[in-house]
Amino acid sequence: MESQESTIETGELSEGSLGEIKVNHTVVSTIVKMAAINVPGVLAVGGSFVENFIAQISSKESDKGVRVSEDEAGNYQIEIRVLMEYGVELAKTAESLQMIVAKQVTNMTGKPVAGVDVIIEGVKMADDESIEEKESDNV
Repeated sequence: MESQESTIETGELSEGSLGEIKVNHTVVSTIVKMAAINVPGVLAVGGSFVENFIAQISSKESDKGVRVSEDEAGNYQIEIRVLMEYGVELAKTAESLQMIVAKQVTNMTGKPVAGVDVIIEGVKMADDESIEEKESDNV
């Protein structure tokens, strides 16, 4: 099984250095989720609104919907599964998601992101109303 911790390169160890800094992959996963839900058109990461809300306020961190690993060079490789808003340009939104996630992870950890794979699990109305309900209202 892959390591759940990674070492952030902070330069050469000098005299007086206090030691290494390590970031657990679940922390990176949390950064990815928080960045993703702020992207316009992304409704949820990995599950429903309720599951994501519970995971954010819960003390038990869930990695549902995000997988973080490292390549041979030690750069992050991220896979994220999302639910997108019906009507958005999926490819454009996914590309925006990739850029924002990579930037935020790099800014917060100081470690480069080699890639962000986006898997679109589904689309849903933003107001949580199903298409069938809207159609029955229009009859």
